[in-house]
Order: sequence, then C-alpha cells, then structure tokens
Amino acid sequence: MAEEQSLEALDINGDPINAGRAVRYLNTGTTGRVLDVRKDDEGTWAQIDTTGLYYRVDFLVIIDPSELKEKKETEKSVDAEELARRYSQRGPQNVDIGQVTGGG
Repeated sequence: MAEEQSLEALDINGDPINAGRAVRYLNTGTTGRVLDVRKDDEGTWAQIDTTGLYYRVDFLVIIDPSELKEKKETEKSVDAEELARRYSQRGPQNVDIGQVTGGG
C-alpha cells in the first residue's frame, strides 16, 4: 500500500494526475474526474468517473473543471431491458435488404 501512496502519475504535459482532477482522454475527447490511479506492467492508468474505465495517463490531459460535460436533466436514457421489451412487443419484421453478394 505504501507504493500506491507514492505513485506518481503525470498527464501528457507532465502535470500531476490524482483523484478528483478533471481530465480529457485525447483519443476520444472523453472527459471526467479521476477516481483512481493504478500502475501495472503496461503503464500507469487513471479511472474516469463518467465511463468507469481506466485510461493510460500519457493519453490524458488535465482540463479546467468547467470543461466537464454536464448531463442534462432533460435527456432520457433507455436501458437495454426497456429497449428489448419494446422490440419484442412489435414482433418480428421482414426486411428486404436486396441482393447480397460476398466479397472475395
């Protein structure tokens, strides 16, 4: 555990990353707050609250907290169970996709 306390994680600019910092993942633009920082044989990783996923810290950049994308109260999300229920109520549907050929 003492090793975790002394773990140094730096973003792409060399700024320290620790729990609570607002960050952006450069490859996708995903933003969030750091929940956890871990290190393994492949590098140092930071977990972001908005996805729950771990990202390599050398692909993260510290951002101003005002840049975090806020979830709108008016947005509704449909969970997979509700979507499946709606689809099953409609029953199977025939769809003509035209002529299908294989590549090769």
